[in-house]
Amino acid sequence: MTDDPVIDAHRSRPGLMLALLGAEAMRRLREAHTAHDLSPRQFQILGLLHDRGVLGQGELGRLTGVAPSVLVALLNPLEAAHLVQRQRDPVDRRRHVVALTDTGRARFDRASQAQYDVEDTLFAALNPAQREQLRDLLTRVRDDLTQHQDHCATPASLEPGPTAAGER
Repeated sequence: MTDDPVIDAHRSRPGLMLALLGAEAMRRLREAHTAHDLSPRQFQILGLLHDRGVLGQGELGRLTGVAPSVLVALLNPLEAAHLVQRQRDPVDRRRHVVALTDTGRARFDRASQAQYDVEDTLFAALNPAQREQLRDLLTRVRDDLTQHQDHCATPASLEPGPTAAGER
């Protein structure tokens, strides 16, 4: 047996810490979204519609990074719950557009507040300046990875299957 505890050295490495903290953050954010009857990816869809207004279904798929068949599977329950409305584009009948309803906006606002609450809990040990610094550092790492790869994993792409978290 060695005097140098290897596992302790690895546990303090930024990559592993980020992975472990990321898994815990994803669990808590997924729980917050699920409490509002949304998968994290559905939360992302509602957020995109909230921020950008009516979007074509194809554009929504590109923005979320999901295949058309997966997008339809995500939109169907949102439409059934009257959170979004899909219709043919009046200008181009071959195209479908998706709009956020008032009910969807209210659900998104509640789920968004729940996400902020989770983030406040996750980062309770940091003061506002430290939180801003962490955000800046994580953004720098993400942007650097994005420049050197075809795809940088985001919360939307980390989760297996048809769900994933949207960013705040």
